[in-house]
Amino acid sequence: MTKPGLFRSVFGRVTISALLVSLLSTLALFLVVQKIVEDHGRAMLAREVDTDLAGLADIHVSGGGTELRDRIADRLAFDQEGVRSWYLLTDATGRRLAGNLARWPVIASDVSEARLITLPDGRHIFARATRLPDGARLLVGRSDRRSQALLARLATAFAVAGAGIALLSLVAGHLAARRLRARVETVNAAFAAVRAGRIAARAPGAGSNDELAELAANTNIMLDQVERLVDAQRAVSDQTAHEIRTPLMHLDTRILKAMDGTQDEALLRTLDQSRAEIRGVVHLLDSLLDIAGTQAMRGDPRGMAEVDLSDIAENLADLYGASAEELGIGFHARIAPGVRCRADPMQMMRLMSNLLDNGFKYVSSGGSVLLELGPGPRIVVQDDGHGIPRADRERVFERYVRLDGALGGGHGLGLSLARAIAERHQMSLHVEDAAPGARFVLQPEGRDD
Repeated sequence: MTKPGLFRSVFGRVTISALLVSLLSTLALFLVVQKIVEDHGRAMLAREVDTDLAGLADIHVSGGGTELRDRIADRLAFDQEGVRSWYLLTDATGRRLAGNLARWPVIASDVSEARLITLPDGRHIFARATRLPDGARLLVGRSDRRSQALLARLATAFAVAGAGIALLSLVAGHLAARRLRARVETVNAAFAAVRAGRIAARAPGAGSNDELAELAANTNIMLDQVERLVDAQRAVSDQTAHEIRTPLMHLDTRILKAMDGTQDEALLRTLDQSRAEIRGVVHLLDSLLDIAGTQAMRGDPRGMAEVDLSDIAENLADLYGASAEELGIGFHARIAPGVRCRADPMQMMRLMSNLLDNGFKYVSSGGSVLLELGPGPRIVVQDDGHGIPRADRERVFERYVRLDGALGGGHGLGLSLARAIAERHQMSLHVEDAAPGARFVLQPEGRDD
């Protein structure tokens, strides 16, 4: 099964969520700190502006307009560190008398309004305006360079800290997700092993005390139950086969004795047909049990050994070569020497025999059958008969399927058993168009050639 990508993986999404939460948390914290710093800076400016404005108003009362203009000039000559001051003094008609502002901004002096104003160059300052006793207007403003500088440093600090927190969150989330994924994959591996036939496989980690351990424990409990059911099914199948085969064989023996005691030709033919039908039922039962047993043993290494397939193929070639001569069929064998693999030798012989039986069944006299064995291993059985229609090339491996044109009898189980044997050995078996005829190809799973 294909592994999900980063955004489809639960663990990937958890890691990304942790990263986003850390970034958003850092941003929210910065906005809160920024708000606090701005409010604090504005309160300080308001106090400074009010104090300065009150002092200048007192100077105006005690020293008059000339003294006030001198003090404003003094203040403008003295630049406080981190703070820039703004002044504007006009007479009652609005004519500028002193200060570093060119014109009166939008701020009401009659009500001593105090607020943030925007200068022509775009800068924002906090200012308060008031009207003096002689009708003149006085404005005092401050720009908060200290707060702005502090906010700039805070922004840099939060950016660096946010990047660090995001990186740590990403690393921690990745490590945690990888550990959790590894534990989940052990459970998936247990299911995959059982699906491949290793019924004894179990998920490790069931002894811990968390949710994944509980999942592993429940998985193992379920697999225990599946194994018991498989064993019970196997036992019932074996017992049923024995209980059916034994009376059939006894019946066959009685019929044989009856045939020895009679000379009636008609009765002998009937009894002989009865024996043939009994043998057919026993053969059908054996074939069904072979298929079921082979499918149940998929992935089971019992009975497997290092096998010389070339020897098996050579023996079958000798056997089927003699039969081919009797049937008038051309039989050809191209067998590479020393082809070996780990397999059940009896089942591999059964597989190749079934494929050859099928080829001989669909080839009439004068036709030909080819057995080919190459490294891989790759086994090919090809005939030049009528071939298999595309729509039936997968269906022929189903049980009881017999295509039109078969020259012999049979129950349609040979190819089903051949595929079951192939799957038990992690191999694929499929049929192709040989133009003319059919070509059955056996090779390791996942190989395309």
